[in-house]
Amino acid sequence: MTRLTAALVILGLVILVTWALWQRSTAAEARADLAEQRLAESQQREAQHQVIIDSLWDNARRQANQRRALAKQQAALTRTASNRLATIEELQRENQALRAWAGTRLPDAVIRLRKRPAVTGAGAYHQSVRDSQPLQPARE
Repeated sequence: MTRLTAALVILGLVILVTWALWQRSTAAEARADLAEQRLAESQQREAQHQVIIDSLWDNARRQANQRRALAKQQAALTRTASNRLATIEELQRENQALRAWAGTRLPDAVIRLRKRPAVTGAGAYHQSVRDSQPLQPARE
């Protein structure tokens, strides 16, 4: 009977140790699955963040290109305005009649003719400066 009891105790211990090892392996597998899940979520978040970072860099490059284009356009407009002003000043210096005319007030009809709609944006301003045609004097 003592042998049977000892065998039952040993069998119980083996079963208990086996159950404990099974519990540990199950817990380890659960932790491994959780770690894999967290890794996948982390990689997904990283991919989303990379997409955001890439779009921010693209936006920054696009804005830098737009700033350069606007600076070029502003320089061209400044040159055009400065050239026109120089031409006007040169004409006024050369011609006494033009100097006298430049000092007089334009007639109301001419002022109404010269009124233009509001210029909105650099492109519209550039177009209005580039395409402005002088009024021809009335012939009698």
